[in-house]
Amino acid sequence: MGIGEIAALMAAACWASASLLYSGTKLSAWGMNCGKNVIATTVFSLQLLVIAGWNSSAVFNAGRETWWWLAWSSVIGIVIGDTLYFRSLQILGPRKALIVSTTAPVLAAALGYAFLSEAMSVMMLTGMIMTLSGVSYVVADRRSVSEAPGLFPGSTIQGVLAGLGGAICQALGGVCSRVGMRDCDGVEGAFIRLAVSTVCVVCVLLCQRQFRQVARSLFDHSVMKTFFPAVLLGTWLGIWLSQVAYKFATVSVTTTLLATAPLFAAPLVRIVYGHSITWSAILATTVAVVGVFLIVA
Repeated sequence: MGIGEIAALMAAACWASASLLYSGTKLSAWGMNCGKNVIATTVFSLQLLVIAGWNSSAVFNAGRETWWWLAWSSVIGIVIGDTLYFRSLQILGPRKALIVSTTAPVLAAALGYAFLSEAMSVMMLTGMIMTLSGVSYVVADRRSVSEAPGLFPGSTIQGVLAGLGGAICQALGGVCSRVGMRDCDGVEGAFIRLAVSTVCVVCVLLCQRQFRQVARSLFDHSVMKTFFPAVLLGTWLGIWLSQVAYKFATVSVTTTLLATAPLFAAPLVRIVYGHSITWSAILATTVAVVGVFLIVA
């Protein structure tokens, strides 16, 4: 196993851990997205300055077209996609929300077939069926204990729809990001996406007249003791590790390994919450992940 594969698995573990911490944060979905973007943008800007100083190079190298594509990627994938994922997380809990998010490759393949005339092989179709079957079983499993903290409750159908909407946006945002990353590295690309999303989400909160409330919450120790580690694990370290994975491993292997986050979430939920996970749910999760591999292989 090479450095790319190890980085992908570490990123999946980071996202699973971060989702556990995010789910217990006393912030709305928009509030979490805003706070996460502000903190991560600050960290990435410091990282860019250190790298530029170390290499005696320019801080930014991206051209106008790169900024354009990454800005669209930010609006679709982070502003809308992450907010919907956080809402799904609040309703379904970390494990089920991560399971629903594995439908992103399925949706990307379907969009490519419908709008870009991309081929749909038997193996891809089998993978789509496996992933959707595994997700459907886990979400509909009535024997599983609710893992949602109950801070911002909602119906299961709302959580699933929010998760699917987030997956669609993240798939579309990923396409835009891939086009835009042609002439800049991962750290700069991540900074641009997060900086644009920060401005957009702040504008949304100002229109909702919730910005002051969110800003005050970010200085609350009871909120930050779980939120700050979640941002460092999921948004900073997770994104950085995923960029390393895409650089040193194939896209299909990286995408599949990143989709293993639900497998890491299952034992974490058992350890942190003490909730038992049925073997059938673990099997269904594994089937969903194998389905992702068949889609992207």
